[in-house]
Order: sequence, then C-alpha cells, then structure tokens
Amino acid sequence: MRLLYLSADPGVPVLGHKGASVHLRELCAALVQAGAELHIASPRIEPEGDELLAPAEVHPIPAVPAKTPDPVAVTGLTQAQADAVTTLARRLGAQAVYERFSLYSAAGVRTAAALGLPHALEVNAPLREEAARYRTLLHPELAARLESEVMAATDRVLAVSEPLAATLAHQGVEAAKIEVVPNGVCAARFGSPRRDPARFLVGFAGSLKPWHGVEVLVDALTRVPQAHLQVVGHGPLEHLLERLPAERVTRLGARPHAETIELMAGWDVGVAPYMPIDGFWFSPLKVLEYMAAGACPVCSDLGEARELLGGGGRDERGVLVRAGDPGALAQAIAALARDRERARRLGQRARAWAALHRSWSVNAQRALAALEPRRRRSAA
Repeated sequence: MRLLYLSADPGVPVLGHKGASVHLRELCAALVQAGAELHIASPRIEPEGDELLAPAEVHPIPAVPAKTPDPVAVTGLTQAQADAVTTLARRLGAQAVYERFSLYSAAGVRTAAALGLPHALEVNAPLREEAARYRTLLHPELAARLESEVMAATDRVLAVSEPLAATLAHQGVEAAKIEVVPNGVCAARFGSPRRDPARFLVGFAGSLKPWHGVEVLVDALTRVPQAHLQVVGHGPLEHLLERLPAERVTRLGARPHAETIELMAGWDVGVAPYMPIDGFWFSPLKVLEYMAAGACPVCSDLGEARELLGGGGRDERGVLVRAGDPGALAQAIAALARDRERARRLGQRARAWAALHRSWSVNAQRALAALEPRRRRSAA
C-alpha cells in the first residue's frame, strides 16, 4: 500500500524530541516494516535533532498557524492546505490516507474524498478542550466545525485510550467506527537495564508542563534525600527544579530519542506524576518506555495506568500513587529506595509485560487493517 501519513499540526515536528514526534516516527517505522510504501506530509519537516527510523519520503505542506487572528484567514489557510495535500497525494499515487488529528485541519478527509481514497484518523487527545484549558483557542466555533467534518468523513477513528473513545462517542462520533489503539513501544530498541549501586536514580522524561506534575515531583523529592533526579526534557516549569539542591538533580534538556532510552536503562525508577484531570485521556508513552527500559514505573493512578502497572495485584509491575499528592509520591519513592531489589523486580516485570502486550508493530497492522476494507471495495 502506498500510504500518505498526514501530520498537519505545526506543533509536532517530524524530527523533534517531544513525545508526539516519537510516536509519529515509531509508528511510521512500524508501517514501513509492515509493508507500506510511506510518504509523510507535515508543515514541520526541518532537522530538529532526531531522525526517521525507516525509509520514508517526507514532504512539506503549508501550515495553518493556531494563532492566526482572523477566522476567515484560517478558513482560507485550511483549504489551501487541503489543496496542497490533494495535489501531493495525486502526484504520489497514494492509495490511502492515514492522518494524525490536528486542530484547524481537514486536509486528510478532503483529500480522501477528492481522490476516492480510504481514510483513517488517529486521535491522541481532545484537542479543542486541551487548547482551551491549557493554551488559547482563538476560534472555537471554527475548530468545532472542522472537527465535526473530519470525524464524520473519516472511515475509521483510532483513539489512543478508552476514556478518549468514550469522549468522542459522547460528542457524537459514530461509535461503530471508533477503535481503541493505545500507544506502544519497540522493545528491540531498549537495551538491558543497568544500575549504579552508588546512587538511587529517579528519572523523568518529557515536557515540564503543569499537567505533568512537575511541582508535585519536586516537592516529593525534597522529602527523599537519598534519591537523585535525572530529567530529560524541558518546558515552562523547568525553573521549579531549582528548588532541589544542585547536587541532587541532573538537568539534561531535550535529547534524541535513542539517547533518552539509553539513559532510562540506568534509572531505578521512572516517574509520571500526572495531575488530577477529569476524563484522563492519555495513553502515557513515557510510562511504557520506562517499562520497556526496565525502570520501575511510579505513576499517578489515572486512566489506563492501573492496567499498565498491574493494579497492585499478583502481577504488580510498578507503583500507583494518588494524583497530585507529593506525600504519597515521596513515600512510594522512599520505599523503593530502601528496597532496591523490589524496584528491580517490578521493573523486570514491567519490561516483560510491555514487550509482550504493547507493540508499535501491532499498532501498524491495525492501522493498515482499518484502511484495507474500503480500499478493497474501491478497487472492486
């Protein structure tokens, strides 16, 4: 299948370090391995420190900047982007369109309709709600209209979590075409865990934003003096790390993904102290990568975290803590620091489970399967 992978969000650089970029590249690599001839279309294709993991052609498309003040201008930019994607797909002879859902974009479904192609939509977050809550949503009515157009026109919606699938259904998306496809890992990219017996290393990977619980993490670690924090990533709350003594925190900033997962192999614990969020919709990629690296995951008890970490049952493979509670997080980390063998054992179980149950290759197969039935009907 000659597949056009569309990522129209100008905030998701194809070659960047952020989690959305990692997701994009890992799934693209798995799609190629599954037999797709892949073409990636995005407004952010310039070098930004990382690299594609499999052969795929990358094509620039016009952006629709979210901060464009005039809604009429946004409408024009949206159509210009769709026209450019349609021209590209026609030139390439694309046989299907796989789209990462973006605000203010309908390029994928308009291209699919114009060329009679199957279309599948990957949805990773309720973007309008997220933008309104944490950033600025200048044109909510236009964003809602475009979202309704895309959700109605796509053949299949691949939601990243059960709560997100439920939200989409509640908003009127046809339930029969929604499928839950959570994030995965490529277990082969993660080397064997290694530990430094001289220190207990707690790791955090990701953007330092309010909902990631940075303040809770810092508060907790002030209470666990035997732990050293290693942070991979940056963000608006990075200054909070200055509350920890300099000798107890290593700030590495954003790093290429290969380097990040190599660092994870040295962590005793990987933390994901998400803040309380109604309808927690994440499929936390960082938690899966902690697991694949063999670091014991310590995660807020939200969304699918209970399933990932075994829920405290016989197959426990991490530690769940109450969201937004620095005392509970400190207690969990201190207990693991006192019993490093338990931390190692939980990390080992997590690593084995992630390799067996969460795979980008399975996600790629499900994505292609979502496109195949209509492709066959169109060819008949």
